[in-house]
Amino acid sequence: MILGIAAFLLSNCQPTDDAVGWNADKQMYFAKSDDPEMAEAMHKSRKTVNQFLAALSSGDTIAYNFGVKAAFPIPDGTNEHIWLTDVKASGDSIFGIIDNEPDFTTAVKFGQQVAVHKDSITDWNYTRKGKMVGGYSIRLMRSRMTKEERVQFDQQLKLVIE
Repeated sequence: MILGIAAFLLSNCQPTDDAVGWNADKQMYFAKSDDPEMAEAMHKSRKTVNQFLAALSSGDTIAYNFGVKAAFPIPDGTNEHIWLTDVKASGDSIFGIIDNEPDFTTAVKFGQQVAVHKDSITDWNYTRKGKMVGGYSIRLMRSRMTKEERVQFDQQLKLVIE
């Protein structure tokens, strides 16, 4: 699994206000689809995707655990954002395996191989020397957690987020 723990999902499914935030039971973060900070995190991911692709193709053995997050449609017209693992790239396409059982979308299934255009990803990350590189939505999600949630999250993550 990506990052060594249950896959992180970002669901933009218009949750009720009391549902917004980290759900430890589901290992899922709910954000409103009009969340400006999350939109900025996704924009930053797209803007820096070539950095991710360069690391992916470098063959550098101290960089590992590559993943990208992509959006898949759900019936209410919004998206479920799911991490892809076992990532490879060719041209402008990124190929990966759906890393968890989707909760809302029926467009993909756990374990399915999919291709996404590099400009449509909603996040990316990899591990380098025990530290997370990228992971802009993860960083935002973590910054919104309570101290107790962050401690539990960091213990599960087992890598450093600077």
